[in-house]
Amino acid sequence: MSATSPLRRAALAVPALACGLAALTACGDQPRDAAAVSTSFSGQVVTGTSTDLGSIVIGWGDAHSDSEITTPQPEAVAARCTGRGDDLTVEITAPHGWTIRAVYGSPVLTVSNTDQQLAAAEIDTTDPVVAAPVPVDWSEPDQLDIAAAVEGPDGWNAEHSGRVQVSVHVDCR
Repeated sequence: MSATSPLRRAALAVPALACGLAALTACGDQPRDAAAVSTSFSGQVVTGTSTDLGSIVIGWGDAHSDSEITTPQPEAVAARCTGRGDDLTVEITAPHGWTIRAVYGSPVLTVSNTDQQLAAAEIDTTDPVVAAPVPVDWSEPDQLDIAAAVEGPDGWNAEHSGRVQVSVHVDCR
C-alpha cells in the first residue's frame, strides 16, 4: 500500500482525530486561572453598608476587619476555573484564609476559612439575609456573579451576627 492510498490515509486519520478530540476534552477539564476577578455586576449591597458597593466583599460578621468582612482588591483574589458551560466549577481564594467553591447552576456555595479554622460548609443562598434578585448568577456563559448575604452554618462559632457575605464576579472565558 502506498503512503497516499485512500485506505491508508483513512486508517491514519481515525487515530489522529481520536487523539485530537481526547486532547481537547482533557483541556476543558484542566483547572485554569480565571480571565478576571472583579466586583459583582449585580449592583447589590450585601453588607448593609453602601460604601461596599463597587467592592469585592468576602467574609462574615458585622465589622470590616481581617477576621470578619474583608474587601480585597481584585488582584488579591485568585480564581481557578474547571470545565466550561454547564460543567463549570469555580474555586475562589481570598486573603485571610477564605475559600469559596461554586458549581454551575447551583445556588449553594462551599465556603471555608483556614485562618479561622472554619471547616468547609455549604451555604444555601436561596434563604438570604439581604435579598438579591439572583444571589448566585450563572446567566452569562462561563461567568459567575455572586451577591449573597446568608446566615452562617451552625458549625461555625460566631462572636457576631454570623452572617456570611460574598460579592464577587469571576470571568472564566
